[in-house]
Amino acid sequence: MESGTHHIFLPGWGAAASAYAPGLPAGWTALDPPRFAESSGLLEVYLAWLAGELEARPGPLVLAGHSMGAALSVLAAAAFPHRVQHLVLFSPAGLPLVKPIAVSAAQFMLQMVTGRFTLQESLAAIANVARAPRSAYRVACAVRELDLSREMQAVSAAGIPVTIVGCDSDTLVTGRHCRRAADLLQARYRELSLEGGHMWMFGQWAPLAAELRLV
Repeated sequence: MESGTHHIFLPGWGAAASAYAPGLPAGWTALDPPRFAESSGLLEVYLAWLAGELEARPGPLVLAGHSMGAALSVLAAAAFPHRVQHLVLFSPAGLPLVKPIAVSAAQFMLQMVTGRFTLQESLAAIANVARAPRSAYRVACAVRELDLSREMQAVSAAGIPVTIVGCDSDTLVTGRHCRRAADLLQARYRELSLEGGHMWMFGQWAPLAAELRLV
C-alpha cells in the first residue's frame, strides 16, 4: 500500500460503512453515504457528497466499492481521472439491471432472517429505509437504470487500472453484467464461486480483503 494515498471504500445501497469493516485491511477507510432521508431520493446528492469527501482528501486515491458504491467509484474516477490510481469494483452497478426490485428486497430480507448480517447492521439498514421509504425506492430505481458506459470508456481512456470481482451466485449484478463492465473499463475480471448472491462478501470476508490488499 503506497504511503500518502487515500484508500477509500464505498458501501452498497442502504449499507453503512461499519457493515464492511470486517473485510477492510489496515489503511482502508469506508465512508458513510448520506442516509435516504437526507438524499431526497436523488443520486445527485450522493455524487455531490462524494465529490466533497474526495476534495477534502487531497492526494492520490484508490477507490473501491460494492454495487452502488462501485458505480459511484466509476463516476468519481471519470470526474477526477488525474487523482484516481486504481479502482476495485465488487459486483458493480453502473449498467442497466433487469432483476425486479421486489425480488431483490425479498431476498435481502431472507438473508437478514438467516443471519448473514449482524443484528446491529440489519436493524440499521431497516431503519435507513423505514425513515424514508420513498427516497430509498427512488435511489434504488436510479441505480437500477444507471448506464455508465460513457464514463467507463472515459476511465479506460484515462488509463486507470481497474479490477472487477463478481460472483457466480449473484443474480442482480450477474457475471454477464460484470464482464460487460470489464470490457468497457478494460478491467481485470475475477468471478468467484461463493454462496450469498449479491451480498456474497458478508460472512465470508477473506476474498474481499484479499483483493483490497493487492492495491
